[in-house]
Amino acid sequence: MSELIRVQVMLDKSDQVELHEIAQEQGKSVSEILRELVRRYLQEQRRAESEQFRRTLAKLREIRERTAAQYGVYEGDILRDVREEYEREREEKWGLS
Repeated sequence: MSELIRVQVMLDKSDQVELHEIAQEQGKSVSEILRELVRRYLQEQRRAESEQFRRTLAKLREIRERTAAQYGVYEGDILRDVREEYEREREEKWGLS
């Protein structure tokens, strides 16, 4: 187990009584029960974040596929092509070489 850090938690009296009863039933300390609850909560938060990320990626994939079907896929090097076009326009407009 990693290093434990002491924290103070304020609970409603009824929650504290119920937590104490559960700890006794399970043969654990209230601290053990709270650590388990915190661990589960953190795992659920990470799972929820991963799921949201997965849904976002799926939506982006859908948008990309729809856009590609509608407009096609540009096969060139877009940055290079834009730079070259910019330079051509600049030369034409200002007579630069």
